[in-house]
Amino acid sequence: MNDKPKVSFRPAQRLELRYTGNIMGDLEHLPKLGTIIKNERKAYPDMVLVDTGNFSGPNKPGPHQGKPHVEVMNHLQYDAAVPGRAETKNSADLRSMGRLAKFHFLASNWRGMGEGNYYERILKIKRGGLDIAILGLAWNEPPQDTEIIPPEQAIKEALADVNTDSTVIIVLSQLGYLADRALAMNSKYTMIILSGVTSEGFEEQTMVGSSLLVPVAPGPDSLGALGVDLSGQVEISKGEK
Repeated sequence: MNDKPKVSFRPAQRLELRYTGNIMGDLEHLPKLGTIIKNERKAYPDMVLVDTGNFSGPNKPGPHQGKPHVEVMNHLQYDAAVPGRAETKNSADLRSMGRLAKFHFLASNWRGMGEGNYYERILKIKRGGLDIAILGLAWNEPPQDTEIIPPEQAIKEALADVNTDSTVIIVLSQLGYLADRALAMNSKYTMIILSGVTSEGFEEQTMVGSSLLVPVAPGPDSLGALGVDLSGQVEISKGEK
């Protein structure tokens, strides 16, 4: 009879996160970017691919209302995107893009009739054995008939039924560096915050509180990459009798 508990370690896991931002309606460079993404996906089949906003234009969607960009992102199998300034400029265009997209538009801080229609609060996925929750803090000028709530409240409500101790939390933010930093400092959650609004002097990944604050990828010429090693956890099983 062996009644001693057995102590072991679960194997460490790795999250591969790839992200774009501020593509600004540039269709000319998308084939190059697409090639890079496809090569990355071959190397990391379980990678997560997201966009941090302003993919359809610098100030508003281009003449085709963002349709070509959404179709390319569908083809490249994006998981999610957060609406930036360009996407929120015209609510009809945003609605059209959201319905066309095979990926998820995330606006955790918006409340309105579009929720569940062309945007959502949270995306829960499983990759490489990891539970992942992706949230979006969208541009702070939402479409007509849509209210905005504070980011802390938005995250709390989005994660209400999520086991945050065992889930990797990724936040796509269009709020700006200062708001992102304040969120990281005051939050009880451990998060990866992809800051989608460029800010002078913010060029390196930074630990703030228990969260990792990551600057946006600088436009359509490059793909942001982040690999995170998640340490193995101690697992204790009851002894056999």
